[in-house]
Amino acid sequence: MAELHDTMHEEPKTDDALDEEIEEMRIKVLEMEEKLKGQQTELAEGAKEEEGEGGDDTASIYIGQVDYHCTPDELATHFAECGTVKRVTILCDKLSGHPKGYAYMEFEDPASVDKAVILHDSLLKGRKIKVSPKRTNYPGVTMMKGKGKGKGAFKGYKGWWDMSMYSSAFSPYAAGGKGKGKGKKGWRSLIMG
Repeated sequence: MAELHDTMHEEPKTDDALDEEIEEMRIKVLEMEEKLKGQQTELAEGAKEEEGEGGDDTASIYIGQVDYHCTPDELATHFAECGTVKRVTILCDKLSGHPKGYAYMEFEDPASVDKAVILHDSLLKGRKIKVSPKRTNYPGVTMMKGKGKGKGAFKGYKGWWDMSMYSSAFSPYAAGGKGKGKGKKGWRSLIMG
């Protein structure tokens, strides 16, 4: 409490003291800016390394209709004439662990992709495989056009009164079935006379 009381009654600082304090703050800000620049360069280098590990989509292909018993080595052997294979990934179901039937392959050279696309519809273990260049997925961008189409108009209820042994006059969805002056007389007029 005494310290608080002392700071409240401090004498005003002189211009020289204020200038020194401002200079100290400016030096601290410069040090923090240098530290921030260093961290930003480290992050940029780390991102470049991760990008190299993640693969290059320009040097990758998608392979569809892959046999479920096919191994990465068999795929690499099939595409060996196209160029040096860097990595083969066969996607599997998370729950069962069984292959999904498609794979991705990355080559050392992006020119190998054009050679690999020539093998589209070739046979691998008795199945025609589909080969196309891998497309790049961008976060937040989707290929879907919307939430889908509406359910459409009501086509009528297929219940017990729509059977052939009943007259269409008894169906509330048949022409003039509700008796509101649309076409034939309604079903009430048939019963009540």
